[in-house]
Amino acid sequence: MTLLEKMDRAVYATGIDRLVFMKVKPRTLRWSPLLVIAAMAVGYVLLAQPILPHVTHFMAGVGLFYGGYLGAFIFRIFGPRMVPSIDGPLDERELMVKARAGAVSSIILTVLAMAGCFYMAVAVPLGAWRPHDPNHWVALAFAFQACFMLLPTLIASWLQPPAVADDED
Repeated sequence: MTLLEKMDRAVYATGIDRLVFMKVKPRTLRWSPLLVIAAMAVGYVLLAQPILPHVTHFMAGVGLFYGGYLGAFIFRIFGPRMVPSIDGPLDERELMVKARAGAVSSIILTVLAMAGCFYMAVAVPLGAWRPHDPNHWVALAFAFQACFMLLPTLIASWLQPPAVADDED
């Protein structure tokens, strides 16, 4: 067996071929994305604390935050079908769910961005907390991007009918 054949067998043995060729069966992820959003929020709070006295909190915050970011990317792949695959294009129902989920998540993100801008403008006069470190601003941008990836999956999961249990399960 040549090296290329061994590598090919390894790809099929690990299941990476299902991700590459988008052969993953779509699932409704109803509550899982909320756990990822909560993990990112807790991670950001731990990440934004002063670094020197709480190094363990900072490292836990980094792990939770960026682990949640990675989870948002993974849930987008394994959630409801939002992009066409090799097997076929999206049908009419999937296109409708994708459009509604995108519209609702865009409204939510727009309102959150406007509320965030208003908060940042009045935080200094009111003496409230706001990020000062550039790394905190970068983390906020990553959180916004993760919500951009995760909210359509969350909303599309709730727009889908509940999964029917198979007789084989």
